[in-house]
Amino acid sequence: MDLLGLKRLPPALAGRTAHRALARGAALFRQGDPASAVYVVESGRLSLQRVTADGARVILHVARAGDSFAEASLFSEVYHCDAIAETAARIVVVPKAALLTALNQEPALLAALTARLAHLVQGLRARLELRNVRSARARVWQALLLAAGGEARTISFDRPLKDLAAEIGLSHEALYRALAGLEAAGRIRRARRRITLLAPDT
Repeated sequence: MDLLGLKRLPPALAGRTAHRALARGAALFRQGDPASAVYVVESGRLSLQRVTADGARVILHVARAGDSFAEASLFSEVYHCDAIAETAARIVVVPKAALLTALNQEPALLAALTARLAHLVQGLRARLELRNVRSARARVWQALLLAAGGEARTISFDRPLKDLAAEIGLSHEALYRALAGLEAAGRIRRARRRITLLAPDT
C-alpha cells in the first residue's frame, strides 16, 4: 500500500487498517461528519467536493489509485467536504488515532506527510490563480497547460470534461464554449476526452 508516498506500511499501522468498497456515486463521508480516518485509494476514483450556497458543485481534489486523501482530518474534528466515488472504488481506511501514533514513531512518515501537505497547498494555489482569470477561454487554456504539465502536449482525461468546469469555477456550458473557441482558433485539437495543445504556452 502506498501511504503518503511510502511503499512500506509503518509497523505502528500493522493490523490497524481496514478496507471499504464503494459503488459509483456513494459517499465515503460527508461534510460535517466526524473526522475519523485518512484514506488511500486502492482502485477507482473519488472526488472531494462542496456545494456552494447557490447550489454549484465545486471539486476540490480528485483522488485516484495510489493517492491518499483527507490528511487534513488529522488536525480537525470534522471533515470539511464530501468524498464521493466517481467510479466503483476500493479504499484503505487508516484510523486517525493509529496514524497520529505512527507519525510520532516514524520520522519518514512525518516527512512524507509534510511533503504531501505542501504539494496540496501548491495545487490549491494554482487553482486559486486559475479562478482569478476573468476570461473563460484564458482560464481553460491555463487549466489545460496545468493538466498537461512539463513538456507534454496531450491530455487524456479519465473523467467527463464537465468535471473540469467544476474544478476551475465555470459552468459546463462556458467550458465547452471556451474549448470550441480554442479549437476554432487552432490552439487545441479535441477527440472525445483527448485534447492536444497546438499553440505555444501563451
